[in-house]
Amino acid sequence: MGEAETTAATLDVEIGGLGGEVTLADLFPSSWVESHCQAASISEFLEESGFAVADQESFESIPAHELDRYVDANTEFDDWQAMLSAGVERYVLEQAGADGPTADAAAEVDDVGEVEAVEGSDSAETETEDSLEAGV
Repeated sequence: MGEAETTAATLDVEIGGLGGEVTLADLFPSSWVESHCQAASISEFLEESGFAVADQESFESIPAHELDRYVDANTEFDDWQAMLSAGVERYVLEQAGADGPTADAAAEVDDVGEVEAVEGSDSAETETEDSLEAGV
């Protein structure tokens, strides 16, 4: 396992409201990367980028326009935000399928990579239904 592979496994992306930190490897499993990018894994994707990624800080210090240009040239996405949003959406749907019947779960990613549940998702509807049943 190369340095970039180890690094990708430890980089965290804050996903508010979803219960903690998630690694880039969680958001971008190899099967997903292979189908959307010109790389076999997120580690390879980062390694081939030429950016010096040694830790969270060095990843975050990559100039956004340079990362966007690399993503545009080497994936089916126009920029990093679009790629991150797709990875988060896949992750949320996978977690919803594993944890319950919320297959329609959705998420929005803001500019710093934080995720918020979209209003109208099944969890919000369930809370409303529970409140009505309780007579609240």
